[in-house]
Amino acid sequence: MQQDLLSSDAESQSTAQRPPQRVSAAGRAVQALRRRLAEGTWSAGDRLPSEPQLAEELGVSRVSTRTALAQLEGEGLISRRRGSGTYVNSVRPLVSSLHQNVGADQLITSTGHVPGISEMSWRQSKADEEIAERLGIDLGAEIIHLYRVRTSDGSPVTVEHDYFPAALLHGRPFNLGSSLYAFLASECGIEITFGIANLEPALVGPERASVLGVEETDLCLVIKQVDYDAAEMPVSYSVEYHLASAFDFRLVRQGPAHLAASAAPGSKA
Repeated sequence: MQQDLLSSDAESQSTAQRPPQRVSAAGRAVQALRRRLAEGTWSAGDRLPSEPQLAEELGVSRVSTRTALAQLEGEGLISRRRGSGTYVNSVRPLVSSLHQNVGADQLITSTGHVPGISEMSWRQSKADEEIAERLGIDLGAEIIHLYRVRTSDGSPVTVEHDYFPAALLHGRPFNLGSSLYAFLASECGIEITFGIANLEPALVGPERASVLGVEETDLCLVIKQVDYDAAEMPVSYSVEYHLASAFDFRLVRQGPAHLAASAAPGSKA
């Protein structure tokens, strides 16, 4: 795997590097609450502690706590009942919910299997029209292309292509690990706040069929996603091919009652 210094072209772009973005207090609260839900701190139907108690436990203000709870309610993880409190939904989405912006290894772990990587490589190349548009950079700008094949209990289930501007690296030597999000946070000082994804079904096709060990006509779910930082600037672009037979993706859709309550005069976030 290539481990040398990036080219002088990438170094010359370092002046365009944005300053590291700090995660907001509300963002930290959302992360902490999601972690507790995933770990089973509260069971389905449980009532959460009051806002003042949560704010004290999380070390943030009540305003930040209220903002975090509103975000989790919008994702379908919790329900707030006026005059009663906040409850964990009885049909709580697991990590495989498409509402949660997590890596493929966490998706695989959520199904009770052991994640792994059978192939991983990276190379420096130039942004084509699609990548340049997605990342908001010039056509032909230097980028890093990370390629990985994810496994579940040793069997390949996901092919991933990730792209990010080489300018984020300031020309330093680097070592990409299994988690791009962790790398961007630790090496580039950039926290991914949210992602916007397009989903489409597709056939695996001949190239990926040989990698995944399946038939060309097998189905996969293609997720094309742009990840953004706290300043809503695009940081990375990914194209993931998930073998349909290996995952159980789901969406939580709010009903009319929730929408009516949100639109009611005087309703609070």
